[in-house]
Amino acid sequence: MPTIIAYRTTIGLIWGLALWHSWESRGLFVDGSAFLVQIARREWFFDFYAPRLYAMVVGQIPVMTALFLGVTDLHLMARLLSFGLFVVPTAFYHLALMRAKDDPVLLASVVAAIAVVFMTTSFFIVGEYNTAYALTILVAVRLVTADRLTVFDSLVLAAVAFLAMRTYEVMIYLGPLLAAMIFWALHRAPSRPILPTVLHVAAAGMFLAGMVVATGSILTPYSEEHLSDTVATATNFWQNLQFDMVLLAALIVVVWALVKPRALLGVRPYAWAALFLVVLALSPILAMNDTLVRPLAKSQYVARTAAGLVIAAIVIFIWASRSKFGARLPALVILRTPDAARRFVAFALLMLVAGLPADIYLTRTWMEYLEAVRTVVRSHSGVIPFESTSLAKNPHLHLIEAWILPSQSLVLRAKRGDGIIAPPRNFDSWQPFPPAEPYGLGAFVWRD
Repeated sequence: MPTIIAYRTTIGLIWGLALWHSWESRGLFVDGSAFLVQIARREWFFDFYAPRLYAMVVGQIPVMTALFLGVTDLHLMARLLSFGLFVVPTAFYHLALMRAKDDPVLLASVVAAIAVVFMTTSFFIVGEYNTAYALTILVAVRLVTADRLTVFDSLVLAAVAFLAMRTYEVMIYLGPLLAAMIFWALHRAPSRPILPTVLHVAAAGMFLAGMVVATGSILTPYSEEHLSDTVATATNFWQNLQFDMVLLAALIVVVWALVKPRALLGVRPYAWAALFLVVLALSPILAMNDTLVRPLAKSQYVARTAAGLVIAAIVIFIWASRSKFGARLPALVILRTPDAARRFVAFALLMLVAGLPADIYLTRTWMEYLEAVRTVVRSHSGVIPFESTSLAKNPHLHLIEAWILPSQSLVLRAKRGDGIIAPPRNFDSWQPFPPAEPYGLGAFVWRD
């Protein structure tokens, strides 16, 4: 029963949140606004970065479909862009849940990946890492649950591997890991029919090709400044309170299980871990104080690098749970008992539910921020000094990324004469266009 509840609740939550977030145009956060401007301006996919090309194109299919059908309402297009960005990782997690639903340990692993990584780093949904992490979990679960090689499984694997070739730089280590799992799956298969075997080997090759593409994108980056900023901020994941609390809760259970496996038969590890989940659930209250110790949308982006290591660890756990080596590990042996398995999957669901208040809080603040930008843009004309707007004050200030302000303004204009918010006076970095010379978007305007 706990397994069925966890499965159905997780499916309902991730799709409910995906639809709500899409309706509220959360895909416009930071880079998403620039994406929509370029899509409307060019009337084509915004496919500027080859190493992430496939994930970009797939996520933009809904909004491009609307554009080809003649839609010029940027409000609808913002919702469709958001939907495309959310639906891809959500669908991958859904498929992984479906495949794992009959195994409490595997199901708990997938739910934990969603709770620890997706729920805490997907506010920046335009980041292709969301797709990379989701497809990695899907592939790992499908490989360990395949009793034999089938054409259908092989086709799915090859299709996902093709997408992974140009998705995100984390394939530099996730690609080889998944390729190794494929060869392990081939080794343990009772028979190796020609077509499925060829497709599995091809998929492994594509995951390794993804590693090569990722390596090239790091050695010759699109922007040296962007790569330097990514490296510099990788250790700042601690600024993401949501990620910290749920990860600490998970680590308590993991370490306890390794040190004293039989403790998983009781509730003590979960009781101590739940203390961090209580803090996570109550974290929106911390937003009343103007400190870093609160849910912050921009901090989710900072935690994306550390999140990749968490995904890799979960994949290794999934692999070990079905391997001969894992069968000898005391913690995994205990987890295979019915009582321990039920507690394990129930705790994974608790981690997911504990993250809901912070997600709801951040989405509500985004809705208020978007309305504030819209009001400012439509009540002024010409270039609007950032410092003269309500955006320069809390709580809106926590959602500001200086370079994107002109693009967000352009997206939210109801007519050509509406204003464009300029970045702060001390901003001297790159921006897509000067605020005084916005792109002409023709018939594309935001309609309420």
